[in-house]
Amino acid sequence: MSQFGMQMPGGRAKRGNSLDIFTAMAAMACVCLGVACAIAFVAAGKVSPDGSPFTLQDSKKIQFKK
Repeated sequence: MSQFGMQMPGGRAKRGNSLDIFTAMAAMACVCLGVACAIAFVAAGKVSPDGSPFTLQDSKKIQFKK
């Protein structure tokens, strides 16, 4: 059995948890999503009739700010 312990994944002394590539990719995806939300928020504010990103345009009467 002692020969088996060396080949099993948990057989040796456990190392401390470390960041791997999947954690880095998930963090990068969260950063990119936050940047995309900020860009969409600013763009929505630019095309809204009163400057608020939460105000919708009327489909029959679209206005642009000059």
